Amino acid sequence: MRKGHAIFAALFGLALGGAVGLYAHLAEAQTGTVIVQQGIAFKPGKATVKAGGQITFRNEDPFGHNVYSPSKGGIFDIGLQQPESETAVVFKEAGEYVIQCRIHPKMKATITVTP
Repeated sequence: MRKGHAIFAALFGLALGGAVGLYAHLAEAQTGTVIVQQGIAFKPGKATVKAGGQITFRNEDPFGHNVYSPSKGGIFDIGLQQPESETAVVFKEAGEYVIQCRIHPKMKATITVTP
């Protein structure tokens, strides 16, 4: 391979690698953290997000659920969440939050919010 072609190939490889890394970062930023309600359970049962970050709750069961947290510093209640709907919640303060469903009391998850 000629020297000019080798340099071009190396630069092209670096550019392609950077573009792939950027795409992966953008895809992660757009999707964020999702907790699914499925089979009368929160999946995953544990999640971590930075303070100021959001978690999207998506109901994939064929019936309604509720998502709420009685935890100090993170009290919220999104009310009845219909099937195939999703709601995003922003967690502003660092701490550990228990998430529950008022309709199905055995449904619980833990969210850790880091500084």
